[in-house]
Amino acid sequence: MKEPFLINSGLNKRLEQINTRINEILVSESPDLDEMARYTSLAGGKRLRPLMAILAYQISSQYGDIERILDLAIAYELIHTASLVHDDIIDGAITRRGRPSLNYKYGMANAIVVADYLFAVAYGLGSKYGTEISQIMASAATKLAEGQINESINLGNLNITEEKYFEIISGKTAFFFGAGAKCAALAANADVITVDSMFQFAYNVGMAFQITDDILDIVGSEEAMGKPIFTDIKHNAITLPVIFALKSQDEKMVNHLKLVINGQRQDKESVDIAKAFILKSGGIDYSISKAKWFMDLAMAALKNTKKTPDLEILLELASSIISRIS
Repeated sequence: MKEPFLINSGLNKRLEQINTRINEILVSESPDLDEMARYTSLAGGKRLRPLMAILAYQISSQYGDIERILDLAIAYELIHTASLVHDDIIDGAITRRGRPSLNYKYGMANAIVVADYLFAVAYGLGSKYGTEISQIMASAATKLAEGQINESINLGNLNITEEKYFEIISGKTAFFFGAGAKCAALAANADVITVDSMFQFAYNVGMAFQITDDILDIVGSEEAMGKPIFTDIKHNAITLPVIFALKSQDEKMVNHLKLVINGQRQDKESVDIAKAFILKSGGIDYSISKAKWFMDLAMAALKNTKKTPDLEILLELASSIISRIS
């Protein structure tokens, strides 16, 4: 599955290298395990995390050889994929990236084992880059888990604040983006300022990415997303557009939205009314403005970075995140 924003960005060759290497790496003594691991790891996806790590390395390095950083970039992608497998198990999801989810196709027990396998392969790859990078990778995975638990304990919390929402997505998404770019810059032996710039850039891109994903869960299409939409609210996860809508003075519609969130009104008509209300309330527009704000922070982090073709590609890749909701 080719992501539309990669077609003209000069990233297709790197994408092919990532997929080829993933296929090479997922080799164990169990053909069945490898089949399942490849099924979920090669199902498509944006590959934003490994692509950003590769570009961060090439921008930060005098060598710029993709082979030097490819395994580290893939390690981050495999951890991300393993986390998606866990998400699908928790949510009981039946589709992922436009086809049956791993747990639906092979069963929950096998999906858990495959996720464990992907984590093991990822940390093995990361260990080749030294102790500091391994520790950052482990810290990023810990942040991911903290973010997921933070989200879980706030499911259905109608009083959740915008600040708490940002704390959640920082842990489950943004820090992981930032850590990959930071590790890539460290692997390139970049100076402290460059390492920090790459982290800040990727972190803020991650914040913008998660906000746009949450917007698209409401106003996107299942075909474009590769999974059912409106799943966040159906699973009681309260995202930024909803937080804003719940502040509306329209008491009747706010109460209707609350009924949808807590599962009392989830028929198609009720869900459609809730979607329309979120849009009318300004929740989508407000969330778009916040995503753009984080993207501005990301761009500002690279303002002193030397202009190169790779930097232009990185900026284009980041901008494509916002263009998904244009």
